[in-house]
Amino acid sequence: MVLVYDDWLQIHTSLQDRVKRGNQMLEILYRIYEVADPETAKQNSEKDFEFGLYSSISKSQNNELVMDCLICESREEFKKTIKDEYGSSISFRYSRKLRPGDLYCVIIGEHCYSTEKYFNKVMFTCDCCGATVETYYGKPICFSDYEVRNYFYGIEGYAEKRFCSHKCKQVYENREHNKIKPNDDEEFYITKDMFSEKVSGYIYKISKKSTGEFYIGQTMYAPVFRWGQHLKTERFPIENIIDYQFEVIEIVPPGCNILEREKYWIQKFYKDNPEKSLNIMCTKGVT
Repeated sequence: MVLVYDDWLQIHTSLQDRVKRGNQMLEILYRIYEVADPETAKQNSEKDFEFGLYSSISKSQNNELVMDCLICESREEFKKTIKDEYGSSISFRYSRKLRPGDLYCVIIGEHCYSTEKYFNKVMFTCDCCGATVETYYGKPICFSDYEVRNYFYGIEGYAEKRFCSHKCKQVYENREHNKIKPNDDEEFYITKDMFSEKVSGYIYKISKKSTGEFYIGQTMYAPVFRWGQHLKTERFPIENIIDYQFEVIEIVPPGCNILEREKYWIQKFYKDNPEKSLNIMCTKGVT
């Protein structure tokens, strides 16, 4: 008896009850493949690679005809049912000896109580070429958190983009990056909306390379804005900008007292090198 997914879903609960009572019915999830000709196999393999799937040869090169679930009492009954349905010559494993047009069966699993996940296809539209992608496999190709933060200035919308291939992702990245990349003759503004991290704030350190002097501070906004404010002061004149090093030494998570974390770092660096510290507050009595 071969069951399609809707049938399987209806009897799934009763099947589990029978297994619990000792009636060892097998719930076998399987796929039927047809061996592709060399040209089709090459095209299928290239498509599989572009989608970032990297499947085995048996899955990536050949044509999937059926995926279904069969409930039976034994593997022998399963094989007999498959042979009755697809012919006695069908193989139950992939072999390079198979010729184009030959059929073979791959068992995905037995007693698959989460079988429904194998029937749920992922469907999405490529944000580059507009192609509709339909696949059983994992999440679509997309930009990582690192890429969004470093290539697209933290703009959250780019994290939601989906692509059918790595080639489309690269084309889209180049196109969009050029749109938001500042030109030499244009002003470019960074806004707080480009920073999506949910934090209490940042602890930063400014070091003067030529003297070794340093300053510890805190900000609740994107650190680059605070750095810009410092460059307007007499202590850190912008004409000497290459002599300074600005670095974030701690990202303060939500719920933490940012002033206490600033005090901790001020005192830590002051203890190591009090002569070079430019901080006045929180240093009295520190040894």
